[in-house]
Amino acid sequence: MSRVSDLYKAGDRDGAKAQYVSARNEASAASDDVSGWLWSAGQVTPWAGSNLTAVRTVADQTAGVLTDAQPLAEAAFALNPDELVHDGALDLDSLTSLIGQLDPLDARLEDAKQALDAVNTDGLVSQVADGVTQLRDQVDSLQPGVQRAADLGQYLPTLLGSDGPKNYLLLFQNNAEVRALGGNPASLMLLTVDNGRLEISDQKSSGDFSNGRATPIADINEDTYSVFISNVARYEMDMTGLPDLPQVATLAQAWWKDAGGTQQIDGVMTFDPVGLSYLLRATGPVTLQNGDVLTSDNVVQAVLSDVYAKYSLPAAQDAYFAAAAASVFDALTDQPVDAQKLVEALGQSVDERRLLFWSADENVQNALSDNSDLQGVIPEDGTGADDTTSVGVYLWDTTGSKIDYHVRNDNDLVKKVCQSSGTTTYSVDISLTSTITPEEAQQLPAYVLPDGPKAAQRFGTDIYVFGPQGSTFAGMEVISGGLDQGVRQEGATLGRPAVRIGTQMAFGTTTTVRVTFTAPTAANDLSTLNLLTTPMVQPVGAKASTTDECE
Repeated sequence: MSRVSDLYKAGDRDGAKAQYVSARNEASAASDDVSGWLWSAGQVTPWAGSNLTAVRTVADQTAGVLTDAQPLAEAAFALNPDELVHDGALDLDSLTSLIGQLDPLDARLEDAKQALDAVNTDGLVSQVADGVTQLRDQVDSLQPGVQRAADLGQYLPTLLGSDGPKNYLLLFQNNAEVRALGGNPASLMLLTVDNGRLEISDQKSSGDFSNGRATPIADINEDTYSVFISNVARYEMDMTGLPDLPQVATLAQAWWKDAGGTQQIDGVMTFDPVGLSYLLRATGPVTLQNGDVLTSDNVVQAVLSDVYAKYSLPAAQDAYFAAAAASVFDALTDQPVDAQKLVEALGQSVDERRLLFWSADENVQNALSDNSDLQGVIPEDGTGADDTTSVGVYLWDTTGSKIDYHVRNDNDLVKKVCQSSGTTTYSVDISLTSTITPEEAQQLPAYVLPDGPKAAQRFGTDIYVFGPQGSTFAGMEVISGGLDQGVRQEGATLGRPAVRIGTQMAFGTTTTVRVTFTAPTAANDLSTLNLLTTPMVQPVGAKASTTDECE
């Protein structure tokens, strides 16, 4: 079966189909071999019986899954992925045919999971125990993905406009001016999808919004302001400072309407230039109207750095930013697209939380509920694989600059479970590194680094840290570097304790602060750690570990 996947990814659909048929036939033959009366009689004998039962379970479940998955496999083998998009639109009929096979497969995998979980591998000979474990692991890893695809798949045609146009508001974030979800949403685009056909039907940039409002643009959770500054709801460019896409979606719709937008918004998405570079692997290079050629290798530098030296006026910079995004989205439907690379690009963007999505349809939101990365939320502790416990570290530029193109963030989370004191400590070391020297900083365009920070030879970043649910903020200390670090706000929002730490640092240096939360130690605490961070231009370091040492 691994050979099926390799061949399919390599574009050899006929070869993949032949391997699949071979695997299914061998599994069916094995199932037939263990179905006779002699084998059944052997299953009741001491010692050998448990081994024979396990072999029969593996054979039956393998054959059953491959047989029941055959309609989906046949549809996939018959479809050329690179032809899913043609004549400027996604082929919804082919997509629907695939989606229709997911529910039966999900049900079959659930049956296989229950049958395999019922097998006790204790006392089995190693070859049999290994076979049970191998198949069990494969089913366990496959089922959640199939289940999520089945849950969301039923809504996918509607989301893609099968029953009428859908409007999605895209917040294209500028990671050079970092915000919690990624960056300043410098460009807002209205994407309209009608029967699989995508087009950009409207665009707005920072100059279209009335910022510095005396009152919030929309109501959000009141406890938000116990941790976040009021700018989050009074300035359009600051709304993504809140690391909770459902609330950001409320703000984004209000800003769009305030700037003259009249369309019904069916969903809100975020994306950034780094994600754009991933998409360009699938579309190939695109050419802007000014003749600039953008590739997966140069688009991030062109959009987040070079543009500020090339254009002095903010309006021209915003226009270039928007044009780059628009050109790539146009390419998705106007030119041949490598489907495998497209799927990989979207997957990587979701994994890195660069692509987030909120739907106005509650049914879709519920279907997305177990994918917190795509939803842009901090998941509830005790959910997900191994009862995951989440800690969030988010950044917000306070210099009013585009300096974060030159900043790296590294985070090291340590969970210390002390049974003797009954206390669990969560400590996260957060490091910010300026990758340019003071001399290089002085040469940056004024729009990247204003004269004030240049003269002061420093820049500022607020760090927002969210502890586990049920924990208490225990303190912050400066481990190294920095010019001025301190706790600015402490409170609780999004169901968690949180703290805002203000930092000022010099160019060409690294500063590290440690933030600690404590919580009562839970009995038999085996939860894994989930460290959530802000996606940046440079790769973000995120390490997490657990020890049983006591302070």
